[in-house]
Amino acid sequence: MLIIKDRNIHFIVALGVLLRLIIFALFYNHIAEYPDSSDYYILAEHIKNFSLKGYNGWRSPGYSLFLLLAGGKLRGIIVLQNLLGIIASVLWYRTLLHLKIPRKISFYITFLMITFLHVIFYESAILTESITLFFLSWVVYLLSKYSVYKFSFLKVLYLSAVLAILVIIKPFYIYLPFLIFGMWLLKGFHLKKNLGKLLLIYILPLFVYFGWSYANKLNTGYFVSTTFLGLNMAQNCVHFAEKGPKQYNWIIEPYVVYREKSIDENRDVAMSIWYAYHQGAFKYKNLSFPDLSNEFGEYAKATIYNNPRDYIKQVVFNSWLNFWEPSIFWKYDEIKPGKKLFLILWYLQKSILYFYRIIFICLIPYYIYRFVVDKKVKKDTLLFFIVFSASVLQAMVTYGSNSRYSFPLEFIMIITVTYFFVKHFSWFVVLKNKWTNKIPKHKQSNNH
Repeated sequence: MLIIKDRNIHFIVALGVLLRLIIFALFYNHIAEYPDSSDYYILAEHIKNFSLKGYNGWRSPGYSLFLLLAGGKLRGIIVLQNLLGIIASVLWYRTLLHLKIPRKISFYITFLMITFLHVIFYESAILTESITLFFLSWVVYLLSKYSVYKFSFLKVLYLSAVLAILVIIKPFYIYLPFLIFGMWLLKGFHLKKNLGKLLLIYILPLFVYFGWSYANKLNTGYFVSTTFLGLNMAQNCVHFAEKGPKQYNWIIEPYVVYREKSIDENRDVAMSIWYAYHQGAFKYKNLSFPDLSNEFGEYAKATIYNNPRDYIKQVVFNSWLNFWEPSIFWKYDEIKPGKKLFLILWYLQKSILYFYRIIFICLIPYYIYRFVVDKKVKKDTLLFFIVFSASVLQAMVTYGSNSRYSFPLEFIMIITVTYFFVKHFSWFVVLKNKWTNKIPKHKQSNNH
């Protein structure tokens, strides 16, 4: 029987359970479903029947598999998400300790992260974010626990398996094994001695990624992880949609009409092509969704190629900046009672999140310089690049709901900023010495 002696973990678990019981029992006894939710139900039904015949390839199967694991019951998946959320908070605490952050600071930072409302409300939603957060937390925990230069065969296999689960839930994270491999390779990992071990990190994530892409190829005719890909690429063209090749006027004309309509009606401009699609603006082509999305993708590639400045402007000043916006998904009208209290709490917490995100952005030059100068990959540098790479890649691929991409990575931002403060700010070091009952080095030297 596993006995956990660290009392801080007992407090973290108890607090996590208590907060969820209070919120869901007294204020928000609601399962939040969104337009994305039905996609997971549909795929879960296909998997349950052991047949993908007729499936349109919208989603990867990870979340749908968890729906089935929960017995196909919505209450079951919500309970599972809450349990994984509590375990994730323990992983955050252990990650901070592995980075040699003092126990009390680690506990207080974890305590802060546990209380964030958007984390708990995502757990009440039929969306991938909370389960993605758990498995990403697990990956980061492993990277913080083991030195990248001392990974054994079994430990790399372990990491590869967790990465594979993360990728089958959210294919976007296929970039992670490439990032880890690249950073290790550039900074002193002995390739000849460890090539087999190093390649092992790719095997399982690539197997599930390409395996699912092949399944989509068989069902839709397109070798992609999701048939949304082309439409997502076209979203990045929204502000220069009319500059596409004339052969795509059948896309351009309704796209521009619905863009201007979105602006006039104060709707989300990033979703203009979705509005056009749902209004049947492209139906006259009589294309299936996979075929239509593929056409959108070809249009996007040609338009971006011919307008690189507009694309870069779009990526940097819209998609990338939106990534850093904290987001919360809740059915606000279902909060009974205490609507205003929750709104005030969220605004306060949002200010804290903005603080961490802004500091993280300010650290970008520092960590890029650190990576160039250091002979080895430091753990905090690796964590930084996990977030920074995600911020750039998601901005390059799509525009719209970019803040949802950042939510599962938020805890890494907080941990990285905390690490930086502890290591570089004297007032934080004073607290560190006080809380760990250590004599500051300058005082030790004066005693000799």
